[in-house]
Amino acid sequence: MTFDGQPVEEGRILFRAVEGDQRAFSGAIQNGRYELESLPGKMTVEITASRIIPGKFDESNPDEKVPMGEMYIPERYNSKTELTAEVPAGGAKDVNFTLTSE
Repeated sequence: MTFDGQPVEEGRILFRAVEGDQRAFSGAIQNGRYELESLPGKMTVEITASRIIPGKFDESNPDEKVPMGEMYIPERYNSKTELTAEVPAGGAKDVNFTLTSE
């Protein structure tokens, strides 16, 4: 899985059944790869990932300087997803997503 040509280093992926009880299946993304177990069928897919903003800190606690992060995957891939996947009976080995900021 890539975002603007680079592997998504860390994040979450969620497959949600389109029909039936809309059951959801999720997994961690590590270095552009993920694994999850899912029932067969048509799924909507949500992908989220965040990263540290260099030089930005949350200084609300004067004794602690905490690096600030940002969600960088656009809404069209998560809360307003346009992604779908068809999981065949017996499971899919490779369902890859190429995401862009454009």
